[in-house]
Amino acid sequence: MIQPRTQTKEYWEDFSLTEADIEHIYNHFLEVESPQTSDDVMRAVIKNRVAVEYNALRRRIGSRKLYQPSDSYAVGDELAFPVQAFAPGTVTAVRDGNNPDFGEFQVLTVAINKKEKQFAAGLNAYHQANGGADGLASFVKFMDNDELVGYYGSIVEPTVVAVLEAREEFVVLGGKWFITSLLAEVNIGHLNLAEAALYMYEGGPQTTDEIVVHLDLDTTIKPETQIFSLNYALLQDGRFDEVAPKNHVAWFLRQMEPDAVVNTPARLQYKPIEWDHAILGSHMRQLEQELADEWSDLDAADYASSVTVAVSYPHRVTGSLPLTNSIRQLLPLGRSPRQLLTFRDAQTGEEMRAWVVKDGRYIYGLQDWYEKNRILVGAYVTIKPHESDPHIVMIDYGRHNPRALDIRLATVSDGRVRFELQRRRIGCEYDDLLVVGTEFVAAIDAVWNRVRETNPPLSALIAAVLPELASLSPQKAVHAKTVYSIINMLRRVPPGPIFAELVRHPAFQLVGDVYWRFEPLRWRTN
Repeated sequence: MIQPRTQTKEYWEDFSLTEADIEHIYNHFLEVESPQTSDDVMRAVIKNRVAVEYNALRRRIGSRKLYQPSDSYAVGDELAFPVQAFAPGTVTAVRDGNNPDFGEFQVLTVAINKKEKQFAAGLNAYHQANGGADGLASFVKFMDNDELVGYYGSIVEPTVVAVLEAREEFVVLGGKWFITSLLAEVNIGHLNLAEAALYMYEGGPQTTDEIVVHLDLDTTIKPETQIFSLNYALLQDGRFDEVAPKNHVAWFLRQMEPDAVVNTPARLQYKPIEWDHAILGSHMRQLEQELADEWSDLDAADYASSVTVAVSYPHRVTGSLPLTNSIRQLLPLGRSPRQLLTFRDAQTGEEMRAWVVKDGRYIYGLQDWYEKNRILVGAYVTIKPHESDPHIVMIDYGRHNPRALDIRLATVSDGRVRFELQRRRIGCEYDDLLVVGTEFVAAIDAVWNRVRETNPPLSALIAAVLPELASLSPQKAVHAKTVYSIINMLRRVPPGPIFAELVRHPAFQLVGDVYWRFEPLRWRTN
C-alpha cells in the first residue's frame, strides 16, 4: 500500500497556502453562497489538497493499465507501476519464466525512463504487488476527509485563518468568513432604519436578526448572507458598535452608550510614569502581583477557574473592576473594543449588564451592585465563568453577617488628607491593608482635582500621606499596600512606580518586611 504525501504529518507540518488554495477558497464561497467558519474553510482546503494529489496521480497513470503480477501482458502494452511511484512503462518483450517455485509465468521487459527493467507477469502465486480488483484504491490509501481533519486540522486551521485575515477580499464576523463580492447590498437607507430600530430599544443591544426584520433587503439572497452583509455594513458605520461576546453579534448605538464606556473615567486614567523595574526586590514584586492592578502589565497567571481581586478606590467610586490579563482569560471576549456582558450574582441570581472596555482595561457597570451589597474599598470580589453558559459571568464577594470593625477613613483638613480609625459594620471579606473609606467624597475629589492640575512628583504625594497614615500605627510605619491604596485616592498609579519611589527615595525608610516610615530630615523632592 502506497501512502500519498497528503496523508502524512510531515506534509501538513510544512503546509502553507498557495494562490491556488486561495482561488479554491474563493470558489468554495461562490459555490456555497453563505458564510463559513474557519473550520469549514480548513476542511475545504484539506479536501481540495487531497483531490489535487489524487487527480495528479490519475493523470500520471492516464489510460495505462496498472501493473499487477497476476495479469498477463503483451508487447506494446502501456503500464503504470505502483511500486515505481506509478512510473509509466512500455512492454518491449515477453518471455517464459523459469522458476519451479512459482509454476508457469512470464517475464516482461519494460522500458521505464529510458531504462529496461524486468517484471513478472501471469504469476498466480501471491505477490505483494497484486492489487486485486479495486484498481488505484487497492494501491493507494486515502483517509476519509473527517479522519484527516481529525489528525491535522489543528495544524492547518491557524495557517488558513492567518492568510484570510491578511486578504481584503475576505471578511470575518461572529466567527464566520465570507467574501465581499457576495455581500448583499446594504445602502444608507437600510442603515438609517437600523439606527431607528436600535433607538427604539434604548440603543440596544439588538442582534442582527432582530434588526434585519425592519429592513427591506433582497429576499432572493439567503437569510444568513443577508445577516452577514448587514453585520458588515454596520461595522463600517461609526454610528454602530458591535458589543456581543465571542462568536456572537449584537449592536448598540454608540451615541447612547454610557459616557464612562465611550470615554475612560478620569479616575481610571493612568498617565504612564517611567520607573526602574529592576529596583524592586522579590517581596515588592510579589506585592505587585498580589495587587493585580490592570496597569501593572503583568503576564496572566496560569489559567484558574476563578479570579479574586480587591476593589481599589478608583474602581469603587467608578463602579468598575480591573480588566487584568488573568481576568481576560475568564471572559468570552471577542474582537470588539467594547463588549456588553451579563454578570450574575452567584448568591442571589440577580443579573446586571456590564461593559468590558478593552483599551481602558476596565469592566464598567457595577455601581448599583456595589451600593446594594455595601462593597468597600479593599473588599474581595470574585468572578468566574458560568458552569454551562459561557456568555454569563458569575460575580461574588465574601459575604458574612455584618460585624463592627475598625476601618481607615479619610478626611480633609486645610486642604490636606488626614486619616482616622472609626468603627463601621462590615458584611464582606476584605484586605485590611487596602481598606480606606471616606464620608467626605466631595472634599477628596477636590484634592484629587488639585493633584491632577498641579501634577506634583509622586514622591511628594507619598511624603504627604505617609506620616498621616503612620500616626494610626503603634509602630509608626505603613505597609506598602496601604500606601498604594491611599495614593490611588489622589492619583491613578499602579503599584510599580509607587513601590519604586519607596525604594529609591532616602526619606522613605524600610523598617521591616514591607513597612515604611517617613524620615523628614532626609526629605527632598527629587
